[in-house]
Amino acid sequence: MSLEVKNLTINYGTKTVLKDVNFNIPDNTIIGLVAPNGTGKTTLFNAIIRFIPINTGEILIDGIAYKNTTKDVKALHNKITFFPDQAELYEDFSGVEHIEMYRDIWNPKSRNIDEVIRRLNMEDYVGNKVKTYSLGMRQRLCFAMMIAADTKIMFMDEIMNGLDPVNVELVSSVLQEIKADGKIIIVASHLLENLDDYADQIYFLNEQSIYYTYIREESHRDYVKGYISKDSLKSIGPLEEGTLYLAGDRICIPADSMKEDEMFKMMSTLKKFSSAEVSLGALGTHEHYLRIYKGERSYDTV
Repeated sequence: MSLEVKNLTINYGTKTVLKDVNFNIPDNTIIGLVAPNGTGKTTLFNAIIRFIPINTGEILIDGIAYKNTTKDVKALHNKITFFPDQAELYEDFSGVEHIEMYRDIWNPKSRNIDEVIRRLNMEDYVGNKVKTYSLGMRQRLCFAMMIAADTKIMFMDEIMNGLDPVNVELVSSVLQEIKADGKIIIVASHLLENLDDYADQIYFLNEQSIYYTYIREESHRDYVKGYISKDSLKSIGPLEEGTLYLAGDRICIPADSMKEDEMFKMMSTLKKFSSAEVSLGALGTHEHYLRIYKGERSYDTV
């Protein structure tokens, strides 16, 4: 299966929110979708699933275009699930009843509900009414509902909200597991470094379109990454060509031409100027976010 968006444009009155958006996603793929608030992430989801009208463009699944007809919209909704909002949960229903409802609507023959509950460590509370749930418990329930629906395409908007680090890791692992079933999963999230744990590609929305695609498996260049104030930059000497100095005093120094002892010395030096982690690796989603939305800062070499 593939999901293709071609030349998608969305206007709200005279305001253009998305313009000429294009991408093609094969199955067995997780896409991270990143952008500041108000730049079109939710609009993109809503347009693909036809919750809002499309001004121009096409939505194709396996090469078949889906129009804004009752028949096509119904067919789309059979193939795609959208992460439920917690406000849509029924306070006097149990978690089990919610999961069963999603399974019965989309795919009554999908995976065993007990398996979903067990995998997400929900056994202790899933039989209770939702009104007794914490924010994190509600979020796991919404995620369980999507897994039970078992559609081939899944849109997940801020699925990590309210989750503690243990459950963020759990959900990240489950995402990778269900991807292997031939899923296409698009995750919009503000947890940028977490996206690097499971997403195959990251789409950065900017200037009304897909501004940059970060393909993680193609990212091979290593950088020494840390934090240092501009006033302290002169203390570390001349910087390698291609060094990025980003918002929040984030610095990324190419390590290609460094010898091992030089890398260790640079990492030790950066550690003296900040208690934050110093690492060696490729640019990640966090660095690309700073580069795209905050811009590069100037620095002085000595």
